[in-house]
Amino acid sequence: MKLPTITVPCCNSMDTGEMRITVLIENTSEGCLTCEHGLSLWIEYRGKKILLDSGQSEAFYGNAALLGISFDDMDAFVLSHGHYDHSGGFAAIFRNDPSAKVYAQRTALDHHYTSKGGMHEIGI
Repeated sequence: MKLPTITVPCCNSMDTGEMRITVLIENTSEGCLTCEHGLSLWIEYRGKKILLDSGQSEAFYGNAALLGISFDDMDAFVLSHGHYDHSGGFAAIFRNDPSAKVYAQRTALDHHYTSKGGMHEIGI
């Protein structure tokens, strides 16, 4: 199976390592991975393991298992912004680790709306 992974060379004076980014959820998929509207990325860099967003459901968790990724040693969960399609899998994170570190901007818990298809909320 082709893994949805990007390896990015890091070229600065402080680091000669690589950053590995694995796509856990996005709108398309190859093979047996689930896809959905939303985004979830697993980032490994300098010995740290970070989950960026969790998609709109817990499907990212199943994809991670299929790709051999365990959240047992996750260093942090980063929420890019407060939309449902980036935060819907929160519950899976906290079931695995009730004390998980979460980083988000202050406005993440504010109300977020779209007028597409009529005004409705799209926040967490």
